[in-house]
Amino acid sequence: MTSSQQQLERFLEHFSAGCKTPLQLQDGVCALYHDDGAEAAVLELPPHSSSLLLHCRLVDSDPQVSLTLYPALLQLNFEMAAMRGCWLALDERHQVRLCCQQSLALLDEASFSLLVSGFIQQAGEVREFIGQLAA
Repeated sequence: MTSSQQQLERFLEHFSAGCKTPLQLQDGVCALYHDDGAEAAVLELPPHSSSLLLHCRLVDSDPQVSLTLYPALLQLNFEMAAMRGCWLALDERHQVRLCCQQSLALLDEASFSLLVSGFIQQAGEVREFIGQLAA
């Protein structure tokens, strides 16, 4: 286990104590889910990296909606105040994902917990906004 993985395991242990859910890395990935089973956040530490990637699925691709929705979502990436350091991307399954990256060196247990909680809240807000755009 690398020092970055050990550091992230320590952060996860602290965060999991607060949310009373056991969390751990599996092959550099830890997924968090809401009570309804929806993806809240996926934390990834790529091999030989010291940067944490957070992402979560916001909407599935729909060919009918995609043509009108994708340009609006790409424009949202330029709304820095609204996105708060996050960006929108398509994954390999053409699902819209909210993404964020942070160096582990800039984090401690408390700031990690704030980062993850803030990301989950941001995902909820962006998911709601996308729902309004699609309607």
